[in-house]
Amino acid sequence: MPLYLAVGAVLAEGDPVPVPSDASGLPMSPGRRLVAVVHNGEWQSALDVSHPAAYDKLRKRIAEGVWHDLRLFSLSAERVVELADGRRVTMDGLPVPDPGRAALR
Repeated sequence: MPLYLAVGAVLAEGDPVPVPSDASGLPMSPGRRLVAVVHNGEWQSALDVSHPAAYDKLRKRIAEGVWHDLRLFSLSAERVVELADGRRVTMDGLPVPDPGRAALR
């Protein structure tokens, strides 16, 4: 399971990289990680796709229509760990409400 990161920080701090059509074209650099920012029209998520299997799975989900857009960013491995928060955000950057908490109300 990929590591999920803070979307806003990835967008602000990440270096944009070209999106390859498959994992064989992933631009990997020593000490760097690849983070994908994707959205479904309502909310967005940032996840570490440095491992080729994670990238291929994400591309499959895009082909299935689960995600509508893919942007790739390169960040240092240390910063990726610091930005890991596991949260999704709405398209305007607000946190997505936890469905478990909404059910308790």
